[in-house]
Amino acid sequence: MARKVVRLARVMGGIEAKYQAVKSAKQMAFFIELPIPTSLETMFAQPAARALPEQTCDRKAILRGFFLGCGSVNAPSGRYHMEFSVPTLGWGTALLRLFHDAGIRAGMIERAGHHVVYLKEGDAIVRTLGLVGASRAVMEFEKVRVVREVSGEVNRRLNFETANIDKTIGSALRQVGSIEKLESAGLLAGLSPALQEMARARRQNPELNLTELAEHMKLSKSAINHRLRRLVEMADALPDGDSEPGRPVTRSA
Repeated sequence: MARKVVRLARVMGGIEAKYQAVKSAKQMAFFIELPIPTSLETMFAQPAARALPEQTCDRKAILRGFFLGCGSVNAPSGRYHMEFSVPTLGWGTALLRLFHDAGIRAGMIERAGHHVVYLKEGDAIVRTLGLVGASRAVMEFEKVRVVREVSGEVNRRLNFETANIDKTIGSALRQVGSIEKLESAGLLAGLSPALQEMARARRQNPELNLTELAEHMKLSKSAINHRLRRLVEMADALPDGDSEPGRPVTRSA
């Protein structure tokens, strides 16, 4: 990349650029020195916001330069994050304006003396990659993002279904327990035929939810819910530990 910058500077602008490699414990860094041509001194001297080109193709080119020079993007398999570490507040503001004019949502923070313009939405990152011409990266990003979103949707649905099953089983166990409590107290045989039928159906089908139980008994869901709630309320009204199996419970007025 450093050699390419030097060649482009020589071919396109007649600029004799220099670069040097600096090796650290973690990586190899390349520093390129480009003398500013006299014809461009006024452009670099004015505020960054005023230096932005007006043509769409030129804006895409300067955004591409930003990405190559100070941009980075996370792998979409993790969190969505793209950032540009710009040297001055003026260029950070100019970059924000580029994104704003393109309809892309971005923010800016200060970190270690640099201003960092960042994007955290998948759609914004995909659109930016498309603007800078990274078509292959867009395809890879979208492929991983689709797999990730489908997996997340499957997990959400699975968690929802699991929660519903747990709720159904919990309610059914409580209802069966109430029915057994009424039977132990000798009250089940004295209930109305409708409630006795409801008690038998629930004990025989503890795995069914209210909708399935209603279809099984050819009744409405509200009727099933009312009868089961009535059985639970009657069982809850009984004193605990005071009844004997087969013997009615007597309650004082």
